[in-house]
Amino acid sequence: MQAQLRLDLTDLGYQARVAGSADEAKDILTAERVAGVLLDLVLDEGEEAGFELLRWIRQNHPGLAVVVLSAAQGSAAAIRRAFELGASSYFVKGNATMAHIYSDLAARLVEGGTGRSGNYRFGRLDFDPTHRTMSLGKKQIRLTSQQTALVVHLAQGSKAVTAGELIAAGLFRPNAARSTVHSALLTLRRKLDELEPELGAKLLRSTPRGYNLGPIV
Repeated sequence: MQAQLRLDLTDLGYQARVAGSADEAKDILTAERVAGVLLDLVLDEGEEAGFELLRWIRQNHPGLAVVVLSAAQGSAAAIRRAFELGASSYFVKGNATMAHIYSDLAARLVEGGTGRSGNYRFGRLDFDPTHRTMSLGKKQIRLTSQQTALVVHLAQGSKAVTAGELIAAGLFRPNAARSTVHSALLTLRRKLDELEPELGAKLLRSTPRGYNLGPIV
């Protein structure tokens, strides 16, 4: 995957550097001027090393954009932890196209990096996964950790996601019933309605193929 990332980023006009370990990444970031980082959490040393590298980047390079990639079974806890440690964006492998990830990276670089915690904009709606808040104008609600992880997961692509896929992605217990997923999503809809009547149904759309996010105009 590293070789493909280097080729893709070079084709897009970036001067890509690839690090195979946390120590190698630290050496590059210390010695060179880097605009942004595409961080695969699952380093050779394991996922914990990826989190520790993210923590180190935020401590030593607080203005650097860091787009995080995780394993296909990324959990709600991992998503929350990445944002708490300062990830600018978070993507689960296989849930978003690489084109979408590269587009997000470009947007983070245009923003001037970070210091920001990876807010999402859904039209008039602002979503801050670090503080687990949704804001519409002057109104604001606070989501649970699971609700935050659900929104982050659904924001990664336009393809509808089924209840079974949400369970497989680690957002619910492996033995959770489909009805449990549907109940959680309906609760999230009702929470969003506190910001504006019918907002939940507009943002969190249910189709025969599953759930996805709709535009808020």
